[in-house]
Amino acid sequence: MNYHRLGSYTTFDCPTRKLGVALAWLQTEFKKIGGNVRLIKNQHDFGAYPSFEIDYPEHLELVNEDDYLEDKELAQEKVDWHEDANEIEEEYNKKFSNYL
Repeated sequence: MNYHRLGSYTTFDCPTRKLGVALAWLQTEFKKIGGNVRLIKNQHDFGAYPSFEIDYPEHLELVNEDDYLEDKELAQEKVDWHEDANEIEEEYNKKFSNYL
C-alpha cells in the first residue's frame, strides 16, 4: 500500500475485513471495462487509512461527456463507462457493505 493520488474517477471506502478479497474483486471487475483500481494509504490526523482509488481508462480521463462539441463517440463511450462503473459500485456495496 502506497501514498498516491486519488482516483481520476472516484474513491471507494475499503472494508475493514476482507480487504484483499474486495480489492481483487474490484480490480477484476474494473479491468473488464478498462478501469484501474489502486489501494492507497491516506494520511489523517487520527492515523492512516486505506481507500480504493478508481481510475478511468486513460483515453477517457479528459473527455468531457457534457461537451458534445468534442468527439461525440468518446463522450458517449464515457457515459456508457459510467453506467458500467455504477453497476460495479452497486454490486460492490452489496458484496462488501457488511465489512465496511
